[in-house]
Amino acid sequence: MDLSVEKSKVKIKNAGMTYITIFCLTLFLGLVKIYNTSLCFIIPMLVISFLCGYQHLIVYMSALVLITYLSYENYMLLLVSLTSVILMQVLMHFKFIKSKYLAFVVTLVSLIFLYIYNYNYIEVLVILSFTLIHSLLCLEVVPVFIHNTIEVYTNKRMIILSVMIMLAIVSLVEVNQLYMMILLRFFLLLSTYYLSINSTMPAILYISIILMFINPLLKDEILSLILPFSIFFMYNPKNKLTCSSTYILSHLILPFFINYDYYYHNFIIIVSAALFLFIPTFKRRPKLLNEDYKNITSRNKLIQRANTFASLFKQLTNIFQEANHNVNVGEFVGYVYEDVCLHCPSRDLCFYQDGSVGRLGKLINKGFKSKYSEEDLKYINSNCISPDKFLKGINEYKESYEKIKRVNQENLHLKRDLFYEFSLLSEVFDNFSNSLEQAPFGDQQLKEHLLGYQFNITYLYKHQISLDVYTLEIGLMDINKEDVINELVPIIESYLNEALEIISIKDAMHYLGYTSVVLKHQPNYSLQFGLQQYALEPLNCGDSFSAFHQDNLHYLALSDGMGQGKIAATESKLTLEVLSKLILNGISLKDTIDSINALLKIKNHNDMFTTLDLCHINLANAKMKLIKYGANPSYHIRNGTVEKITTNSLPVGIVSKLKMSSYEMLLKDNDIVIMSSDGTGDNFEQIIKRNIKMINHMHPQEAATLLMDRVLEENNLDDISIVVIKVVKSELLK
Repeated sequence: MDLSVEKSKVKIKNAGMTYITIFCLTLFLGLVKIYNTSLCFIIPMLVISFLCGYQHLIVYMSALVLITYLSYENYMLLLVSLTSVILMQVLMHFKFIKSKYLAFVVTLVSLIFLYIYNYNYIEVLVILSFTLIHSLLCLEVVPVFIHNTIEVYTNKRMIILSVMIMLAIVSLVEVNQLYMMILLRFFLLLSTYYLSINSTMPAILYISIILMFINPLLKDEILSLILPFSIFFMYNPKNKLTCSSTYILSHLILPFFINYDYYYHNFIIIVSAALFLFIPTFKRRPKLLNEDYKNITSRNKLIQRANTFASLFKQLTNIFQEANHNVNVGEFVGYVYEDVCLHCPSRDLCFYQDGSVGRLGKLINKGFKSKYSEEDLKYINSNCISPDKFLKGINEYKESYEKIKRVNQENLHLKRDLFYEFSLLSEVFDNFSNSLEQAPFGDQQLKEHLLGYQFNITYLYKHQISLDVYTLEIGLMDINKEDVINELVPIIESYLNEALEIISIKDAMHYLGYTSVVLKHQPNYSLQFGLQQYALEPLNCGDSFSAFHQDNLHYLALSDGMGQGKIAATESKLTLEVLSKLILNGISLKDTIDSINALLKIKNHNDMFTTLDLCHINLANAKMKLIKYGANPSYHIRNGTVEKITTNSLPVGIVSKLKMSSYEMLLKDNDIVIMSSDGTGDNFEQIIKRNIKMINHMHPQEAATLLMDRVLEENNLDDISIVVIKVVKSELLK
């Protein structure tokens, strides 16, 4: 099932509820009056209706006509609304104004009609102030009326909605003050319990100001609201019974502050508490969290990334802690022996004695490490047939021995310096990771990124359908369809490094009004791969393989360490571990390979190197890139045809700068790519061609096993690795 289709059906069902909400709010707010007009409460609803669409605007106008008929109101509200609609439509059609300035437009129109209807300056100032404030607040809750999903209910919007609902309740003040106070207290209890007193108290204070303008005689009623609910700042009830009990007991302080009517106040307190206590209880409180809690998942991802970097640098420091290889003096003793003693007729009498190295042999070894004493020189001259040739050979090779020894010492100092530098970096990342765990972090990178491009984002939510599939729902103001396609979507794709499909672009009603955009990401292709390895040493294969992915890009890497056994395995494994960690943490591919090359060059001082065979495939469009450094040729199979892919480049860790050469192509459904190490031998291409029909109909793991069996029939003199990769197109695209 397609989530986006199902979601649209839910929205259609909720559309009727939105119409009813706008109608009821407009109707009730039309009964709340300051200076004998409800202008400052009605006109802000016009802003919401105008941005939601023509149908919402018709609902608003219907409620307004009903208000005029029922309350015998003059026609000023209708005239202000009609004039504002016409003016806003004209201004937005010709792009003279953006939607965020609509509050100022309706306020300006209201000013004109207030002047025409002869309101005095104080009345005009008060009415216009409330009109502007309410209109600006209503702009904030437009996404609630359009989307009507839990994701849009932020704390700020909930406070604004609470004010609107309480204003609707206040409309009963002229009908029956007793009922109004009961309903108002009941709603405040609900808000305090299911939201929090922090979200409710700003609404209480603002409604108190409105009530003072409506009727200054309500001062005691206002205090009877503010004072008891303040107790919830000190105590947060865990269930409805304790909340209701706390609410009742908190009113014990009222007789000290107001003229307390025991019958009147006790009645509204008990009835409101009873209503709250006996209404059905929600299964859980709505998860209306602040931004810090909403973004905890993203913060954990960043913490994990910092920890990965810290782990990487610790691994690098361990490399430079390794002991430096000492110069093998026995190798130079052998050189002197070959030049001086090998063809000497008396070597068995002077160099070897009783099956072991004699004193002359030991003196050769001593000559490389220290100076001869007079006794040593006397023994050489007395017992060696060619003492001059003996001493000359030692002096000649000693110079080479000392030079290599100095180089090793310099290399050791370099490693110690690099160890110190990497230790500092490791500490930096550790500290950074710890600070992320302790400090709150708000992750709205995508939204902030779009705001940086001057997009007016009011709503952004990611619906995760599966591991690789999700939709992005974005609400924007002041944008058209062309800008969404040509500017917004490419910017998002570039930022996410992922391809997105446009599911829908819905303009509520205006060229520059509110626009809802739904984008979907899903891989168009998937990968199947198989791996087979053969090692000369059973526990240590000199080849290493790694598979990982970042967004749409899936990486498969094969590395062959020089030689066989544990040392080669360590080198190739290190290469791929550093490769994956750097790429997954956002380092570019070129910088990653340069870093690995520099690392191995410093670590091994040209004594060791590794090959790197890297294939990465974009699952959005099946575009493949092959990068090879000293690696064996790869093979691409399509429709029974085998194409050999090879590049000329040195292995990693030999030269200071590696030239990055790559091979790129677009793969198709059921294409096969084969990577291998050089242990497969010279006939590997022929083996593939002979078995191509079987390979085409096998799973990659079975194909890798088949190829390994065929290779071992001809050659098993080296470590061997074979990787078979198959590209499969999504069923939805076939």
